[in-house]
Amino acid sequence: MALKKVIVGENKTFMGDEDLLRSRGVAVTVLQDETCIQLMRDFIDAKPELWNEDIGV
Repeated sequence: MALKKVIVGENKTFMGDEDLLRSRGVAVTVLQDETCIQLMRDFIDAKPELWNEDIGV
Protein backbone atom coordinates (compact mmCIF):
# COMPACT_ATOMS: atom_id res chain seq x y z
CA MET A 1 0.00 0.00 0.00
CA ALA A 2 1.44 3.38 -1.02
CA LEU A 3 1.55 6.40 1.24
CA LYS A 4 -1.08 8.87 0.04
CA LYS A 5 -1.18 11.66 2.63
CA VAL A 6 1.05 13.05 5.39
CA ILE A 7 -0.01 15.62 7.97
CA VAL A 8 2.84 17.50 9.65
CA GLY A 9 2.08 19.26 12.94
CA GLU A 10 4.87 21.79 12.43
CA ASN A 11 8.12 22.16 10.53
CA LYS A 12 9.61 25.30 12.06
CA THR A 13 12.01 23.43 14.36
CA PHE A 14 13.04 20.91 11.72
CA MET A 15 11.91 20.75 8.13
CA GLY A 16 11.60 17.30 6.68
CA ASP A 17 11.55 16.36 3.03
CA GLU A 18 8.04 17.53 2.26
CA ASP A 19 8.99 18.51 -1.29
CA LEU A 20 10.28 15.01 -2.03
CA LEU A 21 7.03 13.50 -0.78
CA ARG A 22 5.02 15.91 -2.93
CA SER A 23 7.16 15.08 -5.97
CA ARG A 24 6.16 11.45 -5.47
CA GLY A 25 2.47 12.24 -5.44
CA VAL A 26 1.94 12.33 -1.67
CA ALA A 27 -0.44 15.01 -0.39
CA VAL A 28 1.39 16.91 2.37
CA THR A 29 -0.35 19.26 4.78
CA VAL A 30 1.75 21.35 7.19
CA LEU A 31 -0.42 22.71 10.00
CA GLN A 32 2.10 24.97 11.83
CA ASP A 33 0.06 24.14 14.92
CA GLU A 34 1.09 26.40 17.83
CA THR A 35 0.77 23.55 20.35
CA CYS A 36 3.14 21.38 18.29
CA ILE A 37 5.58 24.26 17.84
CA GLN A 38 5.65 24.97 21.57
CA LEU A 39 6.00 21.27 22.39
CA MET A 40 9.08 21.03 20.18
CA ARG A 41 10.58 24.25 21.53
CA ASP A 42 10.09 23.01 25.09
CA PHE A 43 11.68 19.67 24.23
CA ILE A 44 14.68 21.30 22.53
CA ASP A 45 15.19 23.66 25.50
CA ALA A 46 14.89 20.82 28.02
CA LYS A 47 16.95 18.20 26.17
CA PRO A 48 19.27 19.87 23.63
CA GLU A 49 21.71 16.94 23.70
CA LEU A 50 18.96 14.49 22.81
CA TRP A 51 17.61 16.79 20.08
CA ASN A 52 21.08 17.21 18.58
CA GLU A 53 21.66 13.45 18.68
CA ASP A 54 18.31 12.74 17.08
CA ILE A 55 18.75 15.11 14.13
CA GLY A 56 22.42 14.29 13.63
CA VAL A 57 24.07 17.54 14.67
